[in-house]
Amino acid sequence: MKRIDGIVFDFGGVISRAQDARFFPEVGRLTGWTREDVLAGWARHRRRMDADDISVEALYRLIAAERGETLAPGLAETLGRLDFDSWAVPNPETLAWARELKAEGFRIGILTNMPSAFLPWFDRCAGAFRALADAEVVSGLERMVKPDPAIYALMAARLGLPPGRLFFLDDTQANVDAARACGWQAARFTSVAAARADLEACR
Repeated sequence: MKRIDGIVFDFGGVISRAQDARFFPEVGRLTGWTREDVLAGWARHRRRMDADDISVEALYRLIAAERGETLAPGLAETLGRLDFDSWAVPNPETLAWARELKAEGFRIGILTNMPSAFLPWFDRCAGAFRALADAEVVSGLERMVKPDPAIYALMAARLGLPPGRLFFLDDTQANVDAARACGWQAARFTSVAAARADLEACR
């Protein structure tokens, strides 16, 4: 039996619900961009935003510029607020389970890619979860981004546990794979019920 002493949660799609489905249609209404247009821009630039190298407003200006467009005054700020709002819907099932895990004696961590500008939304959405956590690592504050191995090492150090005794939940497979490569137990999060089963399989 493996010994797991720490459970580490991603934020978006785990502590919070999956991104609000209304986001892309609203962006399309304001800009004419498709979901695929936005996702392609994210693929090129969102890691830079999560590392605090660019702002969320700059992210959308870059997407526009690469399309040969200039955003109307104030539109980048509107898109940034819509973006942040779309991720800030709490998942009460995850919080309830984390409370159970804490009561059982597990150490709780939060390891998330997000820019520092998102912190007010983070606290509004996940303040109760943050209060429960023993340690957290936010990419924008640390200037390192998943799946960089260094960010997993920092999380392990803050929890005071070796990688082999940590279990990580993230909704992005590349981040799960990176955790496993660092010696963690890890699973892609789809639901609390599935995560419970994944954790039991690792214990």
